[in-house]
Amino acid sequence: MKPEIMKEQAEAIEFLRKHYDDSTIIAMYAEDTIGYVHQTYGHDCGSVYGLDLLNFAAALINGYEIEKTPEEKVREYYAFNHDERCKVLTASPRGQYTSGVADGIRKTLDLLGVKIEGVNA
Repeated sequence: MKPEIMKEQAEAIEFLRKHYDDSTIIAMYAEDTIGYVHQTYGHDCGSVYGLDLLNFAAALINGYEIEKTPEEKVREYYAFNHDERCKVLTASPRGQYTSGVADGIRKTLDLLGVKIEGVNA
């Protein structure tokens, strides 16, 4: 199974792989020496310590999926409800629900002063 990791962690793994093989990277993680990569190459790879050893090893062995940002999650949820609103008549209970969800998302973001492309920007 591919673990979901943050974009920064994926970038750190790819940077490490340019300089070390996977078994060396796992050993560096276990020995807590990945921090020295910054001193040697000027690139901070410390974000990988946000993963436990098992998930870190799984990401190296099985690959990984990059976790969506909160903005991407909101955009996806909004798009689903906005698209449903367009497909279903507003007079139906489902159409009213999805219309309300989409409006609620936009209103909440506006009240928080947050702009997300594709939703309220």
